[in-house]
Amino acid sequence: MDDYDIENHPDLMDPDWRRHAEKEAWVDLRRNRRRGKWRKWLVTAAVVVVAVVGAGFGLYLWGKSTAEQSTDADVGAPASAVVATTEAAPTELPEDGYVDLTRPFEDTPAQNWAEGIAGLTIPAATKVGSFSAKQVGQAEDQVKQAITVAGLDPDTLDRHNPAKYVALIAPAERPDIQADPQGYLIYLADGYHLLPVSPRMTGAMTVKPGRTGELLIHTSYVVAYAFDPGDRQVDGPADQVPFVRVDADYAVRSGSQWQASSRGLTVDKTSSYYDSVACTNDEKLTPAFSDRDYAATSVSPEPGRFDPSKPMPTLDNCHSTPG
Repeated sequence: MDDYDIENHPDLMDPDWRRHAEKEAWVDLRRNRRRGKWRKWLVTAAVVVVAVVGAGFGLYLWGKSTAEQSTDADVGAPASAVVATTEAAPTELPEDGYVDLTRPFEDTPAQNWAEGIAGLTIPAATKVGSFSAKQVGQAEDQVKQAITVAGLDPDTLDRHNPAKYVALIAPAERPDIQADPQGYLIYLADGYHLLPVSPRMTGAMTVKPGRTGELLIHTSYVVAYAFDPGDRQVDGPADQVPFVRVDADYAVRSGSQWQASSRGLTVDKTSSYYDSVACTNDEKLTPAFSDRDYAATSVSPEPGRFDPSKPMPTLDNCHSTPG
């Protein structure tokens, strides 16, 4: 084959290589793109084509040079010699760039977070105050289940049904939740649905003794959701991946010193902060791609947006709801 017949070279026809080259082209595009969205459609197609061809030619020459320098021992090296590495996740959420709907969290702060509740670090159950290690473990499981139902369960997210969450809470606290479920739960906006991938989470739980017969459990976490854009325009990860920061204080109460209706799991305090969402008035989680003017109310640069170990953001961001 003619070395200069680049377009028909077998390497360039390989789907995995083409996807890699396309991603490289989008990385270069993001670095040089103007932030003004109204101009991007005039230049995107031409820039991507040129970047893909350029990246392809460079990768082809590099691969050919490497192959020519390889020894027979290299060719026969076992697969276990290849060490997989995890790229560091971005600290900011890109507004513009390539989006792979099968891997929507790539190139976002949630890139390396665990799926669902597995992203919440839960301490080993040990004796705390008057609570045995077994009781502490049971209390941690109660809070874990409440967080799962509140922000990860389809009955809550899609069907806006608070029944599962209410059933987990002590009877005395249930009327408050039923009167204002969105103060405790995440509801997706009507007509919008998540992609068939699990939300990503990072955060931690801490446990300490409270009053007699009371165990206090604090949680601080961030959840990233990936919305299905359907046929809507998506310019980058920020358009479809909102982040919800939650700080919540729970208490588990037991013993005769508490009224029967107050025993069990209660929610003492909760606060939340929504990032990269459309600013609507119904307080439901709405992807930014539903509001083409969302950049006009861009989020604050406070570090707590993506890092639950930092203080909760305080500047207004449409859905900031301090408790």
